[in-house]
Amino acid sequence: MFFHHPLYSSGDRHGSDLRLRDVLEPLFLKHNVSLVLTGHDHFYGRVKPQHDIAYFVCGSGGQLRRGNIDKDSGITAAGNDQDQAFLSAEINGDQMWFDAISRAGKVFDSGVITRRK
Repeated sequence: MFFHHPLYSSGDRHGSDLRLRDVLEPLFLKHNVSLVLTGHDHFYGRVKPQHDIAYFVCGSGGQLRRGNIDKDSGITAAGNDQDQAFLSAEINGDQMWFDAISRAGKVFDSGVITRRK
């Protein structure tokens, strides 16, 4: 699933969209959504899994908001608000391998997500 406003984000400027979460998250759980990609906050953030769903904020491809990740939010598994970045992903069967890559070409976050059953 992908769209603009994040259901979960540690962004100081925008952050989590609680109204959207109330509407969409029950549907995601009902239909076994495994992964949600969003933007809106201008940084890279991988959220700790919420209800077994992986959430990413991939919004640093354009203008970067340095220092915008709230480190005290408790939901960030990995983040980068110091350099522009993009997310590369490869899906094979029930698994997705991902790499978050900085503008300088450095992989600063990576992992595997397995489809929910």
